[in-house]
Amino acid sequence: MVNDHGPSGQNRDDVAPRRPRSLDSVDLELVSMTTGFLETMLDRQGQPDVQFDGVTLWEGWTASDRPGIAFRLAQLRAMPELLGWLMYAIVRRSDGQMVGHIGFHGAPGLHSLGDLGDLAHDALEIGYSIFPPFRRNGYALAAAKALIQWANTDRGITFFVASINHENTASQGVATKVGFKFYRNFDPTDPEREDVYTMRLGPDNT
Repeated sequence: MVNDHGPSGQNRDDVAPRRPRSLDSVDLELVSMTTGFLETMLDRQGQPDVQFDGVTLWEGWTASDRPGIAFRLAQLRAMPELLGWLMYAIVRRSDGQMVGHIGFHGAPGLHSLGDLGDLAHDALEIGYSIFPPFRRNGYALAAAKALIQWANTDRGITFFVASINHENTASQGVATKVGFKFYRNFDPTDPEREDVYTMRLGPDNT
């Protein structure tokens, strides 16, 4: 197995931390995607048997399909303090397989929906993606609930937003099951538009 960023040659600060709350009921855990993690995804994309810190990457992933990975890497390099807010690999605990990723677009208030006014001053914008071979297993729903619960109970965030492609009914379904409600069209004149969903929670996740 390829593990060029493994423990023997890895900066201790770049070992991907696990989020304390596991998702044992669905055999998942969330693993923070550090700069080393993201670099490995980009450098080794399309190659089989690639690992980072015990997580097996999916060989079918390519940067051309998901250009946001490179953007998040640049964002993290510029603002390393965002690590806890950005991307997490969704990993099967039983075999270490990465099945997708989830995360916020930045720290509270750092999102693309500034025109929501006062509602958005501390909002978190969430995004998630499950790789094709691993879909329809409830992974996105479980991961989204867990990450939002952490932000709500541990960090006191009560307002969440999600922007979802108008035709991505699967992602819309996940958002609805998590508790998001349709807010508005992002740009009705754009056929590739993303609709906006919002969710308000109390401090006790109510």
